[in-house]
Amino acid sequence: MLDQLKEDISKKYSNITFDLKDWDDVINQSSEVSVFYLKSMVDYYNSYFEAQNFSFLVYMNDQPIGLFPFFVYKESNQWVAKSNVWGVISPLFISTISSRLRKKLEKNIAEIALYIAKNLKIDRIEIFEHKRHISNWYSYWMSKANNDFLTYHLSINLSQSIEDIRHDFRKSYKPLISKALKIWDVEVCNDNLDNNFEEFRRLHLKVAGRETRNINSWTIQKNQIKNHEAFLVTVKSGKELIGGGFFNYSNFMGLYTVGAYNSELVNESISHVVQMVAILKLKELGCSVYDLGQKSTYLNNAPTSSKEISISYFKEGFAGNLHAQPHLVVFIDE
Repeated sequence: MLDQLKEDISKKYSNITFDLKDWDDVINQSSEVSVFYLKSMVDYYNSYFEAQNFSFLVYMNDQPIGLFPFFVYKESNQWVAKSNVWGVISPLFISTISSRLRKKLEKNIAEIALYIAKNLKIDRIEIFEHKRHISNWYSYWMSKANNDFLTYHLSINLSQSIEDIRHDFRKSYKPLISKALKIWDVEVCNDNLDNNFEEFRRLHLKVAGRETRNINSWTIQKNQIKNHEAFLVTVKSGKELIGGGFFNYSNFMGLYTVGAYNSELVNESISHVVQMVAILKLKELGCSVYDLGQKSTYLNNAPTSSKEISISYFKEGFAGNLHAQPHLVVFIDE
């Protein structure tokens, strides 16, 4: 059924393809590319959600000019559509296309998303505006939306000097970081990656108490490091891994994706020093923005636990910026 749906769409829209071999050609011709557009992130989310990939490329004159990350998966026996954990994001286009053509293509892409949703009896699509301004894509969906809400996200402006970035840290963090740097062996993992990454995965398993996702998603993340789309910060006591953080990055932004820390050493500032080293690495890589993730509040649209509030409070101690990200909820008519 899903293959037939792709075939029907390809016949109706001759300028799109579900063959993603030219995905990086669009990435390389675009500016300020979010990590959410990277092919490896598309693969990761598809693996994480055990989804069916409906991402596609847009062509003009046999050249790829746009891409759209989009996947569907079943939740409680109901199909759900997303681009990442928060919802469906805008398409990405090469920098040289005109605004008029962009708007026309965005409308076509929205029609395809709705066509997929209706055929799979998806009852709603959530549009997530991940940019710092309201895009034409988001504006187009506003006319179709039934509801909207905000989430709040923590970030650091990496174009600042490291002194200015540290100035925004929570006052109590600075001595904790200095102390941890003296006590622990902290580094960005460059050597013996396979063994170090497996130790990190096992530490995550131990802390979580269960397998939270499939092994393929971990393999994708390890390959992201090898392909220079991510890095792992490790903290060791002697030869023992006691903490680590996994960070994705593109030419524009860094993203804190996974952390695992020895629960018996929770008061030893391991997670603090991981963030400090990651910030330095992201600046070295030339990223402009570091996204620490969503700020959890009891105002959130989704239920929030006290643990999530605690993690959010920790992240907020590093973030110099808090900004609102709008969401739209579009109910799909039969």
